[in-house]
Amino acid sequence: MKKGERGLISDIRVIVWLLFILFSLVAIYAYPTPPAGAGINGNLQYGLDLVGGSSLQLELEGTLVRIDVPDTVNESEVSSFLDDALDTDVLFYRTEKEDEYEYEIRKTVTKEQLTEVLAGINGSIAKRIDGTDYFEGGITQETREETRRIIETKLNMLGLASTAIRTVGNNLIVIDLAGIDIKTAKNLVGNPGKFEIRIQTNGTAGDINDGQRLEEMANISVHVVYGSEGIQSVRMVPERTGERSPWGAPFSLTEKGAEALRDAAIEYGALDNPEDHELTMLLDDVVVYSGPLSPELAEDLRTEPRYSLISQTGVGNDGLKRAKELIIHLKAGALPVNVKVMGSGEVPAYLGATFKKGAVIAGLLALISVTLVVFLRYREKKIVLPMFFVLLSEIILILGLIAAVNWLIIGMMGILIIVLLIGGTLKWWDYPVADLTAGIAVLFIVSAFILSAGKWQLDLASIAGIIAVIGTGVDQLVIITDEVLSGGKSSTSMYRKRISFAFGIIFVSATTTIVAMLALAFMALGTLRGFAIVTIVGLLIGIFITRPAYAKIMETII
Repeated sequence: MKKGERGLISDIRVIVWLLFILFSLVAIYAYPTPPAGAGINGNLQYGLDLVGGSSLQLELEGTLVRIDVPDTVNESEVSSFLDDALDTDVLFYRTEKEDEYEYEIRKTVTKEQLTEVLAGINGSIAKRIDGTDYFEGGITQETREETRRIIETKLNMLGLASTAIRTVGNNLIVIDLAGIDIKTAKNLVGNPGKFEIRIQTNGTAGDINDGQRLEEMANISVHVVYGSEGIQSVRMVPERTGERSPWGAPFSLTEKGAEALRDAAIEYGALDNPEDHELTMLLDDVVVYSGPLSPELAEDLRTEPRYSLISQTGVGNDGLKRAKELIIHLKAGALPVNVKVMGSGEVPAYLGATFKKGAVIAGLLALISVTLVVFLRYREKKIVLPMFFVLLSEIILILGLIAAVNWLIIGMMGILIIVLLIGGTLKWWDYPVADLTAGIAVLFIVSAFILSAGKWQLDLASIAGIIAVIGTGVDQLVIITDEVLSGGKSSTSMYRKRISFAFGIIFVSATTTIVAMLALAFMALGTLRGFAIVTIVGLLIGIFITRPAYAKIMETII
């Protein structure tokens, strides 16, 4: 028995299983440090259907159109003309055809309005092959993602961690705000953010840092201008002067903003000592950027205002990333397109608490029920108890992923892939190479889904997925157990053949379920997508982590 125990504890499959359980517990309860009063919830974030909150459906106003104009008028002139005529931003994009462009009008217009305006340049709305107009309500994917990022940035700056934002179709955004009432939710999303530029008046370089609140640095800085009145435009692409030069976020000031900056720089001595007089930018009273005036800018401001500026963010990939984030912050005061609340819903806090309690009870009942059924079949504690703890460990692993999706998922998937490759090479498992390859490919796909989903909240759909995993998991464990028991005590080679046969059945069963769930995961519907991802993740955890460990446990105790 001792020899068997030593063999069990030292087996790589059991070690991997225990390590992943440890990682999951750390992610839930240790790192990052859970919020004060989190208790048993740890770092788990709950959706609005479990804690109450509001849901908003926003329509992004815009129009996509293709236009026929005389050869003497180019697409840039068309865009500028429509800018002035419609009093809004109009962008153009090359289509799949080389000399054809699509125009994005960043507000809603009718065909009649646009036709009347286009008459000014002898233009018209282009026709499709079937004779219909190339005209539809909507915006491009780039604008839709830009709008989503700006809304997400604003909510994050306000400290609202329990939010889920997803795009649906070509002009809809759905926002779930857990713990926020419907009136506050509409005010948060509907009102533009407050972007402010301040200048450091005393202290030294480094006294102001990203993430500081206004009250922490108000005594060493003064107001210069608000973004709504001082920033003319923001270019969406970071810039740098050379390959080794620092990246920067380019933007232009209005006449009022440029004069206010020059006057403040002169008054507080920034022209003589730019290093200790940093230009600070705040979004909703939180510092998002702080850096000194360049010597060239300080010298130029002695004679006249500067309208075009670049806030340098550093070199390399880190500098590029910070420049992109700063551009989003600079534009966070105003969305690229107008939004309209098309629908809303609210789950009261007491109802969310009821759902949460019911969901926990349902999960526990599912786990206990399947364990009882297994006990009635085998009536052996040495079989039922390992099966129970393996199923329980799968729930812990799934919750660990939900708690740590923003930092642990990449590491866990990387470790798992390495283990699979090494295990396949050293023949830890008797899986065919094709099965390993398919499993790794699916892991990459699921990783992409999870990472693209951003924050992952535990909601009713996720709990339904966990219960589904328990059901499919116990089926697979029963298959392994029956194969082990069917041949009685036998040689190691015969045992491995039976286990290999069991895993062949499990692979086929899991693959069919995963393929069906992938169809839901590809859809934009948030609830179904969450259920699908949890189910797929649970199946993969079972196949590559818990089932091999359970098979080794069965080999040891039977």
